[in-house]
Amino acid sequence: MRLLQAFSCAMLAFLISGLPVAAQDRAPQGSASYMPSLADMMAVVQLRHAKIWYAANLRNWLLADYELRQLKASLKETTRLYPNMPSSDMTSLEKVAVTIDESIKARNAVRFEKAFAELTNECNNCHQAADRAFIVVRKPIFPSPFSNQVFAPAKR
Repeated sequence: MRLLQAFSCAMLAFLISGLPVAAQDRAPQGSASYMPSLADMMAVVQLRHAKIWYAANLRNWLLADYELRQLKASLKETTRLYPNMPSSDMTSLEKVAVTIDESIKARNAVRFEKAFAELTNECNNCHQAADRAFIVVRKPIFPSPFSNQVFAPAKR
């Protein structure tokens, strides 16, 4: 278990070191600035997806609320930077986010779990719409930054 925790911490440090600089630290409009790739944006979304799950499961509702707000901000930024993606219409995802928010505010674990399953389903629907059905997310199954993704290929 300690090895798993050490690995998780190392992976998290690695991920954070590669994240884009905060918006306020970016170069002004019109000058050369870093634009994260869609894959980088989705890695941040995947990490927040897992953090929301763990926070709610441990009944840290304040952290779950914070991570949900961060997830929504990341998705909003993603659609701003990549408006022509086939899945850039976030209407259904926004509805699910409202349901998750309500379950967090009510501190209702049963409602949260159902809404989180809907969120995960919406993520996978988006991947399918973007012709990336091979990227499958799921409810995290153990404390690791990537336990919320299926890595085995789909059975045909």
